[in-house]
Amino acid sequence: MRMKRFGHIIYIGFLLMVTSCFTGVESTRKITDKEVEKVVEPSREDQFISGYFPQIGCAEWEIGKQFYYTDSLLTPVLRPENGGFSAGSLQGKIFTYAGYREETLFGDRYEVTLRFTSDGNTYLYRTGKTLPELRQLNYMPLIPPFIDLTDVQTARALLKGRVLYVKTPIWYDDSGSVISGRKLIPVTITEILPGNSVLPIKVRFTDDTGMVGNVFMSLFTSDQSQFITFDRLFSFDDPRLKYKEIQDDVWDSITREKVRTGMTKDECTLSLGLPAEVRKIPTYSGLKEQWYYNSGTYLFFADGLLVDFRL
Repeated sequence: MRMKRFGHIIYIGFLLMVTSCFTGVESTRKITDKEVEKVVEPSREDQFISGYFPQIGCAEWEIGKQFYYTDSLLTPVLRPENGGFSAGSLQGKIFTYAGYREETLFGDRYEVTLRFTSDGNTYLYRTGKTLPELRQLNYMPLIPPFIDLTDVQTARALLKGRVLYVKTPIWYDDSGSVISGRKLIPVTITEILPGNSVLPIKVRFTDDTGMVGNVFMSLFTSDQSQFITFDRLFSFDDPRLKYKEIQDDVWDSITREKVRTGMTKDECTLSLGLPAEVRKIPTYSGLKEQWYYNSGTYLFFADGLLVDFRL
């Protein structure tokens, strides 16, 4: 009798296991990260970059394409065609793409060498790839001192004279020294210039007080690059409109990356960013928090409001 009951229990368990496979929950397909990304609408800033600054591989370059050279010395990846070149700084020189040639060192494998001219000299860049490989990979040569002048000119035509909202208070003067600016404020773009070998675009602007500042950026979207990108530096929309409940004097502190007692956690986060560490401290009067930043700044909250801090 016990064996019959035991077998009956196993049979019921088997039926439950099989039935569970068709509940509509277990059979639901897992959504991948790529599908989630497709659902997220790209920002206006991302659309601006992807729409006006497509990354074109060198296999599709037109002869005559020009590059601004940012360094004083010739990079090792470029070699003069004649074995030598005139002494002196190359900074500020214009290099013009003069086409490519296919060379073979290993029989039937023909690799592409790009050719550039500047001041009557010809310079070569060996890609190490065949022409089909260049086209398949949408290959871009790694020549850090080169800044694509087409990108500079396009950015100048699209942005010069426009009012944008700068997201960083770290500005530079024309000599390259860091100056203290403000963030989340309107600025008028006055010029777009070649930047440096890391961040190729230099954006000059003035704020509502007439203060002049510069920032450097790359022309990738933030999901393509670890560097400082347009969408991380500027907004087309006024961020103040998202925070109408914040008082004007508090907002002024936020734009200067300052805090003051009485500010909420959200307001402090807008001003200083997220902390590196948060400690919750039980007290007789309730739970208090201490926020610590890598810069040495700490904030002390009670009942959700800032009561003490050190910057």
